[in-house]
Amino acid sequence: MSVSLSAVAVLALLAAPAGGAAATTTPDPTTAAAYNLGGDVSGVYTDPAGKTFTGKGQIVVVIDGAFNAGNSQFTDASGASKIAGEACIGQPVGTTPWPSLCTPATTIQPTWPGSHPIYFSELPGAATPGNAPFNTCSDGAGGFCHNGHGTGVAGAVVGQPSTRYELDGRVHRAAGAAVGAQVFQIKIGGGTGTASGWPHASVVDALNWVDHVLAERPAYKGRIAAVSLSVSGGQLAAGSACPAAGQAVDAVAGRLVDRGIAVVMAAGNEGITGVGTWNCGANVVRVGATNVSSPTLASYTNRSADVQLYAPVGDGVFAGSNKLMVPYRSSGWWFVTGTSFAAPQVAGAYAVLREKFGGTPSVAALTALLQSTGTPVTGTGAPAGAKIVDLAAALAGTP
Repeated sequence: MSVSLSAVAVLALLAAPAGGAAATTTPDPTTAAAYNLGGDVSGVYTDPAGKTFTGKGQIVVVIDGAFNAGNSQFTDASGASKIAGEACIGQPVGTTPWPSLCTPATTIQPTWPGSHPIYFSELPGAATPGNAPFNTCSDGAGGFCHNGHGTGVAGAVVGQPSTRYELDGRVHRAAGAAVGAQVFQIKIGGGTGTASGWPHASVVDALNWVDHVLAERPAYKGRIAAVSLSVSGGQLAAGSACPAAGQAVDAVAGRLVDRGIAVVMAAGNEGITGVGTWNCGANVVRVGATNVSSPTLASYTNRSADVQLYAPVGDGVFAGSNKLMVPYRSSGWWFVTGTSFAAPQVAGAYAVLREKFGGTPSVAALTALLQSTGTPVTGTGAPAGAKIVDLAAALAGTP
């Protein structure tokens, strides 16, 4: 089973003009993920004892279509990279509608139970868009398929605190949810022509690789706080049985949760009372989106009692104040919308909590802490008990 990017928890990703005009207004902090989650515009969260946290020492694995690792927002103030590593996992040509864009052109046979041949690479640049010789996939605007989405998602986790000056004089601030953490980027996109997507098999393969390989390496063991997946599959109405695709994801998620690694997935953008066919399992943390300007549901977000947490994303409209700013491709920033950018914020929240509370609390305990300390979602359609993550409040609690 595969899914096109139109169903990958993505809505329109709206870029806005940037320039070097002098600031004429007070910088807007609400475009920064960390600020909206209870931190400051530098990405720092402070607990009642005055101790500060940024997710330092923690790693979030981001599984997405591709990444522009060269964006300066993935470098901290000392010049150190926030990218812990990268890999590409793809299906052999002819096995899915969207063959692998990985390079080199070799297949491997993983050793985990039930595995099948896959393309795989950990070479430098493995996670970047458009690796030859497989890239015949265009985004229709002169760029490679997946050139942008993964960068923004990873930036919502660790994007370096930044200031953007607009041509109209406005000033916007950016900061990921866990600026002190690192991301490990896994590319799973594929495509031919102008058709692009994520093979379901690659989602499962990537999760298995994290479980059986990455999490066992000494440099990563005990440091992976979460896996972030901005994908939901097709629509699944509330109360419906989780199909085989979701069960396959959930089976691997359960093993990761046993390791203390949260598997965080976008709730989906169909605006239904329900979730998705890939994120419906009991071991997955589903994340919906709210507006930035108020604690109300974003119009596009899926919502139900099965969506455990929400994060502010807004409508992405440049002219308003209801938007989130994340890294744009190889340089700069853009304003985004969709639950794709809610999930990585919550993945970053687990990194911040792991920094403070260590590896002893279970994923379930940390999720319960985020729910009990979160800000209530209000307004039309808000499910009973729905909460927006408030990391400052969570750091004051006990898991």
